[in-house]
Amino acid sequence: MSSHLTELGKKDTHFENILASYLDEGKIVLSPLEEDMKKRWEAAFSLLLNFHSREQAVKVLKQQFGGSLATAYRDINRALALFGDITKSRKEGWRYIIFEYNQKLFQMATKEKNLESMGKCLDRMIKLADLDKEEANFNPEKLQAQVYEISLPKALEKAVLTMLSKGVVDFNNFQAQDVEFEEVPNETE
Repeated sequence: MSSHLTELGKKDTHFENILASYLDEGKIVLSPLEEDMKKRWEAAFSLLLNFHSREQAVKVLKQQFGGSLATAYRDINRALALFGDITKSRKEGWRYIIFEYNQKLFQMATKEKNLESMGKCLDRMIKLADLDKEEANFNPEKLQAQVYEISLPKALEKAVLTMLSKGVVDFNNFQAQDVEFEEVPNETE
């Protein structure tokens, strides 16, 4: 697990413990302070998912849990870092939030039978889910077994067959010489 650093560059063990409690439920025991932080971060993320701006969320957090504005802003940032890590990255966390907003907008447009707004919502959802992008083409032929034909001089072939009859082939005993070759470029480059 990568360590999470605070703004001052010190390791944030509270963050790591709370993250570990999600990743390994039941095995991590949080301190009362960490349990409180976890509840605040869940509330912060929930507020963002339910159409609250950061400023609105800060006010609600301050009202629900007390503490300073700075603590509320830190809670929002840590919630985004925490849930962003769980969904792969901070960008993915924001993508999830915006996708949730869009689903609610789609539901509202559906109730109003507003086809134009429904179409716009679907377009945004397609874009957020990256459904408009081509996936990397999978080529099963590249995984199929290949047959390589290797030509050996008669003397070398005879030596290899003799060694095989004894059960061991030791290529260190062969006289080798460098031969010209041509690099084959990789198709993905």
